[in-house]
Amino acid sequence: MAQKRMAAEQRKRSIIEATIRVVARMNYDSATTALIAKEAGVNEALIYKHFKNKQELHLAVLDYLLEYRLKIYATNPVFHERNKHQSIIKALNAQYLERIQSPDVDMFSCILKAFFAIDPKIREKGWAFSKAFHEFIKKNLIEDNKRGFFDGSFDPEVVAWEIQGTIILISTLAVIDRLDAFGIQNIKKSQQYFEALFMHKKPKTRRK
Repeated sequence: MAQKRMAAEQRKRSIIEATIRVVARMNYDSATTALIAKEAGVNEALIYKHFKNKQELHLAVLDYLLEYRLKIYATNPVFHERNKHQSIIKALNAQYLERIQSPDVDMFSCILKAFFAIDPKIREKGWAFSKAFHEFIKKNLIEDNKRGFFDGSFDPEVVAWEIQGTIILISTLAVIDRLDAFGIQNIKKSQQYFEALFMHKKPKTRRK
């Protein structure tokens, strides 16, 4: 029984991943279940065994992407107890720059395209994704303040949106294949300038 459930989950995941590839090439509105089935190499009827309709599938894609993305960042060694002397935000920024240059760019494409979908439920899910990631950034800014890196004179709520705005801009460059035009080294420099505004270079010594 467990193997049967596992097989079903694997099929469902393969459909979701095929949807990501199709949406990345086109958009949510044009990504039909017929195209997705072809991409996944399955019968279209199989999609409807796992999802009621195309909308449910597309919403599941965004849920999957949020979980997947947060899990990736959660594996960063900076979260280990032994690395509490390091800045979480700086480590995550470096990790993000690596991933944006990888095949994971399809993931960023799907996230960005959700904001412009015709279907209001997909747009709303895209906004929910954005808010969830904003909370993740804010939480880590607060933790960085405890570690002595984040300058507490700045509002973590506002800075989290500033960071997210930068991520969206860089993601857009990657999705439209313009990272090289701006230059990854220039992107790193702009990130460093931005960090310098609200981050301490070294942990701030706390008075006992």
